[in-house]
Amino acid sequence: MNQYKTFPQAYALIIAIAEYEGDNALPSIVTKDACDVASILTTENYCGYEASKVKMLLNSEATLENIKNEIIQIAQKATSDDSVFIYFSGHGYNKSDAANPDCSLVPVDFDKPTGGMLSATELSNLLLNINSERLLFIIDACHSAGVATIKTFTANGTLGFSDKSLEKLSQGRGKVLIASSRDSETSIILPGDKNSLFTKHFLSALKGEAGSSNEDVIRVFDIFSYLEKTVSVEAATRNHPQHPVFKSNLENNFPVALRYGGIIKQVSTGETTISLIRDKKLEDIIAELYPAGPIDQDIWQRAGGDISRLKLNGTGRSQWFSALRTLNQGGGGANINRDSLIKEIKSDFPNHKFL
Repeated sequence: MNQYKTFPQAYALIIAIAEYEGDNALPSIVTKDACDVASILTTENYCGYEASKVKMLLNSEATLENIKNEIIQIAQKATSDDSVFIYFSGHGYNKSDAANPDCSLVPVDFDKPTGGMLSATELSNLLLNINSERLLFIIDACHSAGVATIKTFTANGTLGFSDKSLEKLSQGRGKVLIASSRDSETSIILPGDKNSLFTKHFLSALKGEAGSSNEDVIRVFDIFSYLEKTVSVEAATRNHPQHPVFKSNLENNFPVALRYGGIIKQVSTGETTISLIRDKKLEDIIAELYPAGPIDQDIWQRAGGDISRLKLNGTGRSQWFSALRTLNQGGGGANINRDSLIKEIKSDFPNHKFL
């Protein structure tokens, strides 16, 4: 009989709003997404979160005051070693104002005298007060089923978060933001599906589809790597562009949840499992040896790569995650491959015991 573990050093806040007033309403699947995420988090054979540490704010509960208060509550409890997960599904609002480009999360009472918008600037400050260096914030907004503008506000405004606002929300050591789509795209719900496309695949990631088969946890890079592949590929089958976005200020590939309740399941003893373990070790080694990222000591160029083919955002660790992912997909420059990269690393560190 399997003895499932718990994931006690973790807090979660799940926010979803479908019941905006009037034309601003979203499909009920938005709140179902949130309920399903909370259910998987607290299921013992999946993520192992303690139910008492998972807070939900749905529809009328998701007021400006309640959202802020719940984030403050987490900040008062979480330590630097705790994992913090915040999920928001609802409207984001972009004023499209060049002079003041700040975007906002839209609470249910955004148009009430006692409510209002939660700007990216204020939200970022709230997140910075959380001591955790293991914070994952997921935004599934800009739903294609939503209206083109928030009716109560200026016609110049649009739904969603700008790229700059997403960057702002990932500020702070150990903070990661994953958005369901780029600022020029919309998040879709496919006919017949019980969840939005993004959350459907996110749930699969939490159920163990993401992560290394030799580990008992799911790490933040594992989640995005899985989402990046699955969401965009399935969206493309419907001729709809949707690409999840990753923003971070990250040094460590921290655990977000247990994988299969903390029970290691070796799904294969062949090349697939060996490759997963090898890739994880290379990522750890290279981030330690070249902490400034692929530009460190010109390692990427010396290995035959083209730096201009990489997206060098965030910390050195997150840059390496992105670069190695690009390399595995056949990109990063015409003359670089895994072997040429390892060869150059060995020339710099000939006595490294793991190379």
